[in-house]
Amino acid sequence: MERKQPDLVLIVARSFATKLATPTLIIDANGNLVYFNDAASDVLGRSYLEIGTLHASRWQELFQPRTLDEEPLTAEQTPGGIALLERRPVHDSFVMRGLDGREREITVTAFPLFSQPDEVVGVMSIFWERPAKS
Repeated sequence: MERKQPDLVLIVARSFATKLATPTLIIDANGNLVYFNDAASDVLGRSYLEIGTLHASRWQELFQPRTLDEEPLTAEQTPGGIALLERRPVHDSFVMRGLDGREREITVTAFPLFSQPDEVVGVMSIFWERPAKS
């Protein structure tokens, strides 16, 4: 069985993400989590080396994304899912559970990664934890 090589755009996006101090993750065209940087580890609760690549349904199950009103979000309803399906940038906030068990409100800016004008190969999501309400 021949293994498909990652698209060059995803490779460059990963290289860029490794240099950022802002939490960043990358999903491929199938919605699979293919990389997140060290800064994202603090928010997600584990390092990429510990988790590795995750199928879309698995990472949704692990992080349990929900609206700020605690309604469950499907993969297609998250900023990354919308950016992938609708081929447009998205900025939104939601709640997720880190793998350390902590609940976090995060704000995400997600944008599609195009290798050709009509070909989306993935999404880059840059995010940060919202300050706790006092």
